[in-house]
Amino acid sequence: MFNAIQPYRLVQRNRNRTGLGSWRFEWIYKFFLHSPSSRRKYLVEVRAYDGHLYTVDFYAKVQNVNRYRLRTHQHAAGKLGATVLDIIARTIRHDPEACFGFVAAAMLDETSDENTKRFRLYKAMLEQKIDPQRYTVDTIPEQSSIFVLPLNKARQPAVCQAIIDAYEIIFQENF
Repeated sequence: MFNAIQPYRLVQRNRNRTGLGSWRFEWIYKFFLHSPSSRRKYLVEVRAYDGHLYTVDFYAKVQNVNRYRLRTHQHAAGKLGATVLDIIARTIRHDPEACFGFVAAAMLDETSDENTKRFRLYKAMLEQKIDPQRYTVDTIPEQSSIFVLPLNKARQPAVCQAIIDAYEIIFQENF
């Protein structure tokens, strides 16, 4: 599972000129997932912040305020995960000190943001695919937050906590 990478392409690179939010650059990728009855476009947004911090947001392109919470019923979590992981790997190749932060959105039928089903899936996916010799996966189940940190930073408790604190501010800006 998580090995079927779909063809994707960089759509655009943005610089934060507005000052809204603390991100510096944003890369937007797109790819398509096909099922017997549909072809759906997915977008992956990678945002770069100071201190080698990155967020990765991905969703099916739909006109809905709950786009992060929707299910597409394509049953393609493996393909979706593999493609997002490949985009993360691409970012790591360009910035070996990269740290990643994710918030796993609750599905529409979940009543709490704590330990969501997506959180458990993303955590398992990252623990399975991220090289444990180079990176560690830290989580905060109460917030469904996941952090992928280089081992050299994760082994320093003060640095690790500073990174997680910085992500708390980033997540408050965005959610």
